[in-house]
This record gives sequence, C-alpha cells and structure tokens, in this order.
Amino acid sequence: MKLLGRFQSLRTQLIISFMVTSLLVLMAASYYIYSYMQEMIRDQNERFLYQQFQQLDHNVHSLISDVDRLSSLFLRDDEIQDLLVNLSEKSELEFLDYKNSLHARIATFIDNYSYVHSIYLTAENQGVVGGTGMTTLVHSDAEWKARFFTSEAYLRSQAEYPKLIVEGAFHESFYNPYKTAETGGTVISMMRGTRAIYDPRVSATLIFNVDERYFASIYASSLDGEDGDMYIVNDQGIIVSSSRPERVGTSSPYVPQAGGEPGDYGSYDATAEPTPVQVVYYKLEDAGWYAMKEVPLSLFREQVYSIQRMMILVFLISLCVIFATTYVWLKRMTRPLLDLSDKMKNMGRGELGVTFDEVPDNELGTVIRRFNEMSLGIVDLVDKNNAMQEQKRELEIEALQYQINPHFLYNTLNMIRWMASMIKADNIVSSIVALGNILRPAFTSKDAMCTLADELKYLENYVKIINWRFNNSVEFVLEVASEHLNAQVPRFILQPLVENAISAAKQGEEYAIRIVIRTESDDEELRIHVIDSGAGLSREKLAELNRQLEAGERRSEGEAGGTPADGSQAASGSGEAGAGAHGGADARRGPSAAERSGSGSASQHEGASGGPRSSAGGGTGIGLHNVNKRIRLYFGDAYGLRFEPRERGAEVVVRLPSTQKQGPSQH
Repeated sequence: MKLLGRFQSLRTQLIISFMVTSLLVLMAASYYIYSYMQEMIRDQNERFLYQQFQQLDHNVHSLISDVDRLSSLFLRDDEIQDLLVNLSEKSELEFLDYKNSLHARIATFIDNYSYVHSIYLTAENQGVVGGTGMTTLVHSDAEWKARFFTSEAYLRSQAEYPKLIVEGAFHESFYNPYKTAETGGTVISMMRGTRAIYDPRVSATLIFNVDERYFASIYASSLDGEDGDMYIVNDQGIIVSSSRPERVGTSSPYVPQAGGEPGDYGSYDATAEPTPVQVVYYKLEDAGWYAMKEVPLSLFREQVYSIQRMMILVFLISLCVIFATTYVWLKRMTRPLLDLSDKMKNMGRGELGVTFDEVPDNELGTVIRRFNEMSLGIVDLVDKNNAMQEQKRELEIEALQYQINPHFLYNTLNMIRWMASMIKADNIVSSIVALGNILRPAFTSKDAMCTLADELKYLENYVKIINWRFNNSVEFVLEVASEHLNAQVPRFILQPLVENAISAAKQGEEYAIRIVIRTESDDEELRIHVIDSGAGLSREKLAELNRQLEAGERRSEGEAGGTPADGSQAASGSGEAGAGAHGGADARRGPSAAERSGSGSASQHEGASGGPRSSAGGGTGIGLHNVNKRIRLYFGDAYGLRFEPRERGAEVVVRLPSTQKQGPSQH
C-alpha cells in the first residue's frame, strides 16, 4: 500500500511520465542515429573506395600511357628499325644475329624503367626474340607459334594497329620456356602491331611485359588484409591482378554485367557462404577491365558493433543524467505543491491559520497566495462567528432576564383599565388601551415583515400615548395612498423616526409639532417620507448624515449631537413604546413632574433624558442607524434612509422595494 501511495504521488507521476517520454524520445533518436551512422559508414566506405578506384584508374592509365610512350620510343631505335625492315623475308639465322644487339637495347630500357619486366618482338615466321635485362632468347617452337599467333590478343594487336593492346594473366613461361609455374611469375602484357617506318605492312608485334607484382603494388601497398581482397578482372571475369597473388589467373565469383562506360561504379551484397561480402566495382578507362574489392560484411558489423556499444554507453549515461536532473528539478518545482498539500491536510485536521512564508514567483505562487488569504480569511470568519455566537448568547440571556409573561402583562393592564374606569379616569383608560395595542404586535407575531397599514396603526397608538404625555401637542398627519397600505415593510421602522422628530421639535421654541407621513412609489420602489416641523439641519450636518448612512457608519454615543447613552432614543429600534415594552430608560425612570401635569416643557424632558436629542429624522442616534442597517440587511445597499433638505424642519425618506402582501389588509 505504501508503494501504491508513492505511485499516486504527483511528483512520482511527473518523474515517471517525464522519464518515459524522455526514454521514448531517446530510443527513437538512438535508433535514428544508429541507422544513420550505419548508412553513413557504408556510404563513407563506398566514397573512400570510389576515390581509391579513381586513383587506381589514374595510375593504371598512367602506366599504360608510359608503356605506350616507351614502346614507341623503343621502335624508333635504328637497329630495331633495321630488324623490322623486310622482317618476314629474313632467315632464322639473320633473325638470330639481332639477338645480341636487341639484348643491349632491352637491358637499357629495363634498367631505366624498373616496372618493365621484359620486352619481346615476334614475327610469324621467326617466332619470338627478347627477354629480361638478364637474359635474352629466341623462341621458335612451332607449338608456341601456333598458340600465340592465333590468340585473341595477337589478332587484336594486328587488327587495331597502332593501338596498344593490354592483356593480363600471362605466366612468364608463356614467353620463356625455361620458366615453370613454380619459378616464374605473372606478367601484364601490353602489345602492339608494328612495322618498319617505310613498310606499309604490319610485320611484327612488340610486347612490353609489366610484372604483376608491380602492377598490384599500385593499389595493394596500403591495403590491410583484413579490409578484404582487391583485384582487377578482365571482361571474361579472369583475375589479371590481385592483392593476393594466388588468385591471379582464377575466375572471380562476382563478375559485373558486360557493358557500361568507363568510370561506372556500383556495389552489392553477396551473402553466400563462406564469407558474406560487399562487392564494390569500378570500370577502368583502359582494357575494359574492372577494379573490384570484396569487403567482408563482418568489417561493417565490427564498425556497427562499435557504434552500438558507443550508443548504448551514451544512452545509459544520458538516461542517468536525465533521471538525476529530472528528479532534482521536479523535486524542486513540486516542493511548494507538496507543502501546500501538507498544509491543506493540517487544515483539514483543524489546524487553522497556517500560511507560507516563502512564495514562489510563478503560477504556484498565485495559488499559494490565494491559500494564505483563504487560511487567514477562515480564521477571521471563525473569530467573527465565535464573536457573533457569544453576542447572540448574551442577547438571549438578556432577553430571558427581561422577558415578561404576556398574559401577566395583559391581565395587569386590564386590571389597571378597570380600576381607572371605576374612578371615571377616561384618559387613563385610553392610554392603557393604546399601550396594549402597541404591545400586541410584539407578542402576537414573530414575522419580520408587516403591511404598511399595520405599521401606521402602530404609529397612531404610539402618537396617542405621546399626546397624553405632552398634552396633545403632536399633530400626526397621514398622506398615504390606499394602494400603498398593503405594501410590505419591516416592523417598527417608522417609530424611531417619529420619536426623533418629536424630540427634535421639543428642542425648538414652538410647543406644538406637526409630523407628516407621506408615501409615493413607482414600479420598483416605495418611498415613505417622514417630515417634522422641528429645528431642521444645516447643509453640512445633512451631508455628513447622508454620508454616514450611505457608508453604513455609526456615530459613537459620546459624540456631539449623538443619542444619549441611556438608549432613550429607541436604541433597539422601538422608541418610547419599545422602552415601555422592553424595559427602556423612560419606562424605568417614570414621568417627570411636568409630564404628570401634562404641560411639562421640552427642555425639562430632555434634561431628564440625560442629554441632548438630535433632530428629526436627522438625529444621529442609534435608532436611525439600526433602521438603516435593518433595511439594508433585508433588501440590500440600494435601499435605506436618506435626508432631504428643507427650509424648516427635517425630512427623511425611507426607500423600500415595492412589494405587496397577498390577501386583504388587516388595517
């Protein structure tokens, strides 16, 4: 399982895939190089042999040209010309008289030109006279004359006069009967028909013999025996010269096809046993001969095997180098990825806040930077969630501490109502009924939304209580279209605005206050205007409040113009009625003396509240910001509160999406 896990590692998979790819590419390249090198060796050998053959052809041609020139020079000798004059009419005795003088001329030529083995002069009637530099003879045997004078070489020399005819594979004993196969060697005969200068008839044949060993030295001197045999064959396939003397005069098993032009070159493989060879041939310029070389295929194999060994060595070294560099490089490149995997595993086990100190400058670096941001973001979210849970727990505890049994509260209110009725205190009865109507929505419904009609009904009860408190000094006007009454609005969003409007008006010099609720709408938006007749706001203050509401900011409680710390301005968003229901400051404090008399001043009220109040809907109190925040949480940042400039008083616009409740209004 551990080994299987290693193979599932990305690093291992990358290394293996890279190695396999490199191995395949290297194998293909090695095979191509091997094939190319093998073919190149063959081509190089053939080119080298071709150059050798060209040089051989040049040397043979030069030798034949030299012999041709020497034979012409030999024939211009005066004594040779005397011998040739009327040669056919000379007797055998006269022919013998020229033996000694001919020997002197032959010895001189052979001494000067070492490649000339022997020189002979023949006539049909007299036979042959000549020899080497050491011996001269006259040979007139009838059998020999019959054989020589009917030979193809002789007939060609006569027919192609004055051309020099070249023939090979002649043994010395062919011209000298005193030589045997064991004591004599092989010569290359170059003969031409000849005559006296003023004789129109061809009367004799001049033969220059070149030692085959000298002839072979032209091409075989630098030839290694292991490189194969090199030889020259005539058009009948007879070997006339060879790097191996024992093969001279034998037939070659590999004879090129007849025809072709001088300089023709080719090769083919002869795989017959016992020794497979590559046969390379080249047609010489003279005599219609072919220069041939038998190159053992084993020689190519040795060269190929050496290339194979070299390629295998290079292949193994390359493989090791590729593996080492690939392993080191991929290990370095995948190190950040493996670290990322380990840190993600640690995060999965609950270790939060893990980050990278070093970030590479590549695509992995981008991923790691996002991981660092995500890791720190998760820690931040967890901290925020823990704080929210702690705050929620504290609020739940606080709610439990202040929770009052609704039935107990209603029964108590009913008891106070009947007590007031018994003493004919109608104003107290009306106040108790209004307070009950205010409290009922808080206990009977848990929905966050209600109709605008229900919200206005709640405001009417709230203003009724305020008027009992301030001696009917609040004029509450509704300019609401009937089609807007069924619109859906969040609960308790207008009461904090009305409370702030009343508080702002009480700060002014006028005793009475007028509050107008006006609505308007289009297809997408419902706008509720809360307008008061208070002192109003300066342009700078109005702009600052709009900026704070737009940004979702909240003024601290200690700032000038802010709400007091006791929460008398509906810190929870429910105003004075909310304070009565949830234990607010005014409810706990109780009415002042002025309030009990029904004619208390606004300044006395504000002094009891513990601090100054802000303007209408223009206060910067916590209630305004809570309302704005609730609307944005419900419907998004496109909605909320905004103040509009007025010459007197203040106007705040509540912007909500235009949605209608299905079913009849409960107003």
